[in-house]
Amino acid sequence: MIAALHEVTLERAQLPVLREVTLRLGAGERIALVGENGAGKTSLLRLLAGLEQATRGAVHATPPGTGYVPQAAGESLFPWFSVLRNVAMPRLMAGDREALDVARAHLRRVAPTVDPERSARGLSGGQAQAVAIARALTAPGPAVLADEPFSALDPETRSQLREALGDGLAGRALVLVTHDEGDALALGARIYRLTSGRLEASS
Repeated sequence: MIAALHEVTLERAQLPVLREVTLRLGAGERIALVGENGAGKTSLLRLLAGLEQATRGAVHATPPGTGYVPQAAGESLFPWFSVLRNVAMPRLMAGDREALDVARAHLRRVAPTVDPERSARGLSGGQAQAVAIARALTAPGPAVLADEPFSALDPETRSQLREALGDGLAGRALVLVTHDEGDALALGARIYRLTSGRLEASS
C-alpha cells in the first residue's frame, strides 16, 4: 500500500468538503477522481499528498519523493531557473547525482519542443503543464499525483501528454484528477466519482 484514507471527513468553516471517504492506493495502481467543480477532488488529492489535514478519520499520505502536478502548473515552476533545473528539482533535493540526466530523458519524452536550457519564465500554458508533468515523473517516489494536468489543451496535445504520462510512470501508481473520463480510460485508470464530498467507485 502506498497511501490510504479511512473514513476521512474534511471540513472548512464547519462545512463539509469530504464526507467519510475511504480510498486505498496500491503499488502500480492507477486511479482517476472525477466530479463537478467543488466536489472535493483537489482536496482529496492534497490529503493524499500530505498537504491538508483531515478533520476526522485516518490519513496515510504518499511517501516523500511522490511526484505532484498541481492544478496551477505554471505557478509551481521557478521562473528564474532553467526548465531542466525545474524538472530535475525533486532528484536534486534528494541528492541524486543523475538528476539532470533523468530530467533530460523525461523532457525529451514529455516536452520535446521545449529547450531544456531556457528559463521557465514565459512558457506557454501548455508548455508549463508539460514541464510540470516531466518534473512529477522525474521525482523518485512510487507514485504521481496529478491535478487536471491536461486542462485547456488542444486535443492533439492532450493525447500526446496522456501517452507520455502513461509511459513515464514505469510501474508507479497514479492518482489523476480530471473532468474528462477519457483521460482515465486512456491511462487505464479505475474511475472514482466524487459527488458532494462522497466518493464512489464507478462500475
